[in-house]
Amino acid sequence: MREDLRRRLRELGVVQGVRELQKRETPRAVAIEDLVQGHFHTTSRGQCFVADETYPLEHRHGDLPLSAFLQLSPETVLQVGQEGFADIDMRRVCFLDTETTGLSGGTGTMAFIVGLGFFVDEGFRVRQYFLRDPGDEPAMVEALMDRLSGFEGLISFNGRAFDVPIIENRFILARAVPPLHDMLHFDLLHPARRLWRYALSSCALTSLEREVLGVRRDQADVPSGVIPFLYRDYLRTGDARDMKRVLYHNKIDILSMVTLAARLCWAVADPWNVEQREERRRLSGGELYALGRWYTGEGRLEEAEQAYRTALRSQLEGDPALRRRTLRELAYLLKRNERRDEAFAFWQQLALESGRHPEGILAHVELAKYFEWYVEDLSQAAAWTRAGLERVGDWSPGKRRDEKRAELRHRLSRLERKIGQAETSGPEPAG
Repeated sequence: MREDLRRRLRELGVVQGVRELQKRETPRAVAIEDLVQGHFHTTSRGQCFVADETYPLEHRHGDLPLSAFLQLSPETVLQVGQEGFADIDMRRVCFLDTETTGLSGGTGTMAFIVGLGFFVDEGFRVRQYFLRDPGDEPAMVEALMDRLSGFEGLISFNGRAFDVPIIENRFILARAVPPLHDMLHFDLLHPARRLWRYALSSCALTSLEREVLGVRRDQADVPSGVIPFLYRDYLRTGDARDMKRVLYHNKIDILSMVTLAARLCWAVADPWNVEQREERRRLSGGELYALGRWYTGEGRLEEAEQAYRTALRSQLEGDPALRRRTLRELAYLLKRNERRDEAFAFWQQLALESGRHPEGILAHVELAKYFEWYVEDLSQAAAWTRAGLERVGDWSPGKRRDEKRAELRHRLSRLERKIGQAETSGPEPAG
């Protein structure tokens, strides 16, 4: 600080602390090897830094131990649609997550952290390849090629669309054969959305951690969106302190995929016997509804019915829209199986609970069909049609209301003609 400025501050009465108003020194840059346990991996193309950490199998990540993944049977994994994984050793599976210089992908995007998770004799190891400098990328590519060649399968979260294409691009640019191209790949994102989309507002990995796995990240974490900018700052300053936080973020992503895969497979394969499993977690109504749809699509109709009925016995009263959907899907399922008398009860319940919602009008139409074609009570069929027409009248004016009103009026006119014809013809004379 200049002497004249210090003198002026004293003249203004600022005395205490003036000596401390010296020019601050620039913080010393800290290298990554001074912050993170790891080593330099030497290849024919140079060196790259590798961070290693091994967890015991009983290490709990959220509500489950890492060993839960190894308890999955081939039949369990098969039911999630991963046929190839039924034939491989789960200890030969690699969990993959990357941190990149951009979030949109493309050939200009570089993976500056490639995190791998895999089981070893001592437990579960997280190995993270870090680019201290973009010039280390050829060494990283060679190191990854050696390591990835030992695995039979790959598990990621959105890796099919993001992580794997980026890694393959970097391998091609390095004139190396991409090792992931023909590897079996279980991308957790799509089945996770299929199971949890009706139960959660977001199916991002951090949301699934919090709401499904019981994982709480500590203050060392960093939001995904700022990671590319932190790496750019690191390249400019050489200070790796924020990179330690990014490595933590990447490590938690990998650990979460392990327990998420276990919970996902258990939920789909056998959601009923929770007391016999490590997790002991009962599924919510939203999860059960999603399972019902999943099972229906695969032709597992008995399990679909059980899922819908169990969902209706759960706390769906707090989500009227989801309860209406569940009533509708169960009624349709029973109708398709020629169990119309059972479906009738659910159509009636849906009609009573739905008010003027479209599901309620649908229930009125289905009840009218039931009475017309299977009970042969035309007056009841007409009554349900009139009730539906009345409720459609409460809809906001527009094309949808006009079309539904026209449809119901056409049905009612036809029923009234049939009633009139039946009254005119009268009963056939006896004898």
